[in-house]
Amino acid sequence: MNIDILKEEIIAELKSIYAENDLDILVDILIKVIVYPTDIDELAGIEDRQYAALERIFDEDTPLSDVRLCLANVLKIEPTLKKILSISDPAAYKEVQDDRLGLANVIKKLGMNPNSKKLDASPDTYKNSSDYMEHISRAYSLRNSEAHLYENWNRRDIFLNLDSVLITWIRAVKVNKKAISAHIENTVNISEYAIEEYLKSIVDEFKERMKRFIHIRGEENLELIGGIAVEQANDKEDDNVSLRKGTVDSLRKKSVPERRMILWGEAGIGKSTTLEYLAYSDAQARLKDKSECIPIIFVLGLMLDGNYSIKQYICDKLKVDMEECEKLLSAGKINLFLDGLNEIPTGGVVTNLKTVRMREIRQLMKAYPKTFIIITNRPQDSRDFDSIPIFNLQKLNDEEIKLFIEKNMSDNALKNMIEKALSDDRNFRKIIRTPLILSRLVATVKYSKRIPKSEGEIIAQFLRCLFEREKNEKLDERLDIQKMTYLLRGIAFESLENKEANAGITEAEILGYCSKAMSTYKFEYDALYAISMMVQLGIMEKRENVYVFSHQAYQDYYYGLEELAVLQI
Repeated sequence: MNIDILKEEIIAELKSIYAENDLDILVDILIKVIVYPTDIDELAGIEDRQYAALERIFDEDTPLSDVRLCLANVLKIEPTLKKILSISDPAAYKEVQDDRLGLANVIKKLGMNPNSKKLDASPDTYKNSSDYMEHISRAYSLRNSEAHLYENWNRRDIFLNLDSVLITWIRAVKVNKKAISAHIENTVNISEYAIEEYLKSIVDEFKERMKRFIHIRGEENLELIGGIAVEQANDKEDDNVSLRKGTVDSLRKKSVPERRMILWGEAGIGKSTTLEYLAYSDAQARLKDKSECIPIIFVLGLMLDGNYSIKQYICDKLKVDMEECEKLLSAGKINLFLDGLNEIPTGGVVTNLKTVRMREIRQLMKAYPKTFIIITNRPQDSRDFDSIPIFNLQKLNDEEIKLFIEKNMSDNALKNMIEKALSDDRNFRKIIRTPLILSRLVATVKYSKRIPKSEGEIIAQFLRCLFEREKNEKLDERLDIQKMTYLLRGIAFESLENKEANAGITEAEILGYCSKAMSTYKFEYDALYAISMMVQLGIMEKRENVYVFSHQAYQDYYYGLEELAVLQI
């Protein structure tokens, strides 16, 4: 449950018993207080326990037995009230600590009981009181409660007491709102819960993508991810200077004090997958150790709005404000991966987007020298950043190719067939030295039991196998392979002509391209079904609310088919 949903759940729970109109504001502040990190020993760790407990309690799928187990971390109001006091009035909190004052004194110092009413009176004594003493006294009565007290509570009992605890905290927030807000706004902090949620999404998304890397049965070999890179020689450098070489991961950790890298590599060599693997690795490290850097991947070809900055993207992903974002960047707490400089669209309505992004990237590099920035690009594109070292991703060597085939091909006859083709044909060995083409070759041979001999034929057969497998295994009567191919040809042709790159395609654009293809070739088809199937098969992806071909090679293949048809008209 993310933080916004939790806020909504609490507001929905309390709105019938909290009479004032600022509940949403106070709940927002309360959650900020709960997740606010503190170095006070007495209060250390309560943010972790309380937030996690609230998540579980307000998750309707949590069994009642588990809800009861969470209550001990929520129903005792004293830690949170002390935390509010430490934020709103540090001197008063110090006095409470030094003099070992109890909960009643904490409540008084927070201004929640100005008339010194009895806190241990029955809640019914203060029924419908405008100062919420009914809830404060009920919550006060739970101060010494033990877990066994909750064992027989039903949901009504649980929420009767929980509501009073929340109202008590909210009352403390309301009375001290100005001081709390001033402190929190002037102290930049991040929500570890929001960060953890984001990092888990990075890990989960990477694992899911790896499952689909070879789409026709088989598992991706992680040894081919984040492969070997060799530094590009600079014309100004001495010939005797030793060029850096190693995996991208090891290079960035040990050998690049500049904290900047440009990864050059041809299509299919694994530039994007390398960045995704680095982000996955960083996310796992950060989940274990909060001192590690937070990974951010910004896919340049997908973000089509030049007014939407990279820094704003970071803010949105981490649920921080701009001040917090800038502090993280200044401290070098973010590893920033900018994927696909060559895929920024230069045609259509976003003709100046590359200029905007280049200016923005240069500003980031100048302003935040401690932030490690990696950019991917094609080697045929110009050298846009003269002061940044370029590393060329290397093609697979014979040993890596052999290892991949061994691990992903169990049929000895098919394995021998591929090995013989590699032994007999030097040109064939050349074309399969990228992870994309090699993995598609293996997948295709598994399915079709024959070996395509060119890069274009490998991609063509692989895509055809995807459709045939879907048709044969699922018996989907709606799946018309010929019509799907026409649509993909239209999407590839129009998107490449308009954007000059494998850049993001909005839903309106992709539907328009489908409509044009159906008009051109005089057929009707369910475009939404077709697009969904393209994504399901992994030919296209939907990311950041736009569509994109999963690989440039797919777009190039379908573009070539349509271009040939256009020339023949």
